[in-house]
Amino acid sequence: MRILGWLVLVVVAVAAVFVGALLFLPGERIARIAADQIEAQTGRAVTLTGEAEVTWYPVLGVTTGPIEMANAPWSDKGPMFRAEGLRIGVDAKTVFSDEIRVTELRAIRPEILLERNAEGAANWNFGGAGGSGAARSAPAGTSGPGLHLDRLEVTNATLRMIAPGEETAYRDVDLTIDWPASAGPVDVAMTLRPAGEPITLTTRLAALEPLLAGETVPLEFTATGPGGTMTFSGKASSAPTADGRIEAEVANLASFTQALGLGAVEMPAGFGPSAAFTGQMALAGDSRLALRDGNLRMGEARAQVRAEVDYASRPRVSAEVTMDRLDLAPMLVGKGTGAGHGGGGATGWSQAPIDVSALSVLDGEIAFAANTVDLGDIELGPVRTTTRIDNARAVTDLAQVGAFGGSLGGQFIINNRSGLSMGGDLSATGVDLKRMLGELADVQRITGTGEARVTFLTSGSSMHALMNALSGEGRVSTGRGTFEGIDLDRLFRAGDATGGTTIFDSIDASFRMEKGSLFNDDLALQLASLRAEGKGRIGLGPRDIDYLFTPISLKARDGRGIAIPVRIRGPWSDPAILPDLEAAVKLNLDEERQALEQRAEDKVLEKLGVEKQEGERAEDAVRRRLEEEALKGLGRLLGGN
Repeated sequence: MRILGWLVLVVVAVAAVFVGALLFLPGERIARIAADQIEAQTGRAVTLTGEAEVTWYPVLGVTTGPIEMANAPWSDKGPMFRAEGLRIGVDAKTVFSDEIRVTELRAIRPEILLERNAEGAANWNFGGAGGSGAARSAPAGTSGPGLHLDRLEVTNATLRMIAPGEETAYRDVDLTIDWPASAGPVDVAMTLRPAGEPITLTTRLAALEPLLAGETVPLEFTATGPGGTMTFSGKASSAPTADGRIEAEVANLASFTQALGLGAVEMPAGFGPSAAFTGQMALAGDSRLALRDGNLRMGEARAQVRAEVDYASRPRVSAEVTMDRLDLAPMLVGKGTGAGHGGGGATGWSQAPIDVSALSVLDGEIAFAANTVDLGDIELGPVRTTTRIDNARAVTDLAQVGAFGGSLGGQFIINNRSGLSMGGDLSATGVDLKRMLGELADVQRITGTGEARVTFLTSGSSMHALMNALSGEGRVSTGRGTFEGIDLDRLFRAGDATGGTTIFDSIDASFRMEKGSLFNDDLALQLASLRAEGKGRIGLGPRDIDYLFTPISLKARDGRGIAIPVRIRGPWSDPAILPDLEAAVKLNLDEERQALEQRAEDKVLEKLGVEKQEGERAEDAVRRRLEEEALKGLGRLLGGN
């Protein structure tokens, strides 16, 4: 019992000594050590004001007065960090040791400023060019115990980010840093609320001190927000540089960008709302990003991507995109317009707005390749193009575009600087006329292989507006082919202009376009014993036609030929094809009409006894004879004879 009593006394004595020690907890000393260590790591002056108070609950430690950390020397925007105070929780066993272990550090109403100047220097680069001087391994003029931080916690902070010409502020920012071992991994978690919804960023560093020293260390990063998640696994340094694998999965792009404060970014029709990306990422400095071996999915579309991005100011991209199939039909098809595809069927072109706002997001050069590109009524492929984008204007060079059984080449321009406009200088070789005219204009009557060249310009926000504003010029020529729906040989033999097929040797025509209509006046169609001419209007916007097609039999009328004009008039879907009898009479009976008029004229002159003088018209001869007779009559009256 006596031994047990002595043991109780010893325990009580030890407890009394321990509690007494805590009563003399060196709060000012701990606060100053913390400030000195921050100065040592950053090279920035730390100012503490007010008295440090010892706290017992809920955490044993110290609460400081207001604290500030100086900004980079070149900044005039105020401190980089300020708070109303710090709550420093300590491990009581280390209070009087050589290294005080801080179990918790909390900032009270902190304000954080991250800034970059016009020369590209950043205030978070401690030491080196653009910094505030080299960080020190120990505070100048100080000695004594060091400090180790287990956990840093910041809640409800204000974060300001300043760059030349722009400033962004985030409120209600939360930040925690867990660093249980000096040489061990560090876990960082930050929550931002740019638009109210939380965006959580988590990072695990293999070691912090090598990173601050400029070394490359393993790093894991995850960003999570409403509708999407992105992860990075690789290595990084404070330069900053990074190299590793990136994986992103966005279930709803509009929700994700809305939470980022960028507004609801909607993908074009057919390319969303979900998106995903996997590949290798390399970051070089603050403004250059490279993507390798990338696999991109946007809705049902899939592509292989290689890209380099310079985003120092306006993003500039150099990229290569390869796809098996690109379906653009949903972008060109209007809902509720009666449009089956971009052509709009019998009801006309789609009036649904065409969204090309993506041209305003970036500049650069993009090489594109696809086996098939679906434009609705038209399928192209294979396709190899290069597009240069500059301030919402895209110029595409068509290196290879398979179309209508042949190929297209030239240049195509989309300009969205002040409303959507399009233009180009395009050529086509070896195209199937029936396929081309059928897909473009719903015309199925002409077969053959042709070549064409066209320069055009148009503007408008829909296919309807674009087609009704077309202007430009071009030329079309073909080899041997057929014109279905009319048999010219039967037309000349029996006067029947309905049904049948005409075989021709060649077609050549030039045209001009104004306000959505194509005008041609020199169509030449060559057949074995016939030729045909044509002129008129084809409404590309209103989708109608008013064209006079004139076949001429070269052997009729003893070799003088006979022409039977055919008027093609009406909507593309069902044009009427009828002989133009008035034009036929004028063309074929003009000589006979002139001969009859001459005989009638001679008969009248003979009856009147009038002879025409050389170069005199009949009516002038009659007028002259009347004037002579009138003068004779007047003379007799005045002379009395």
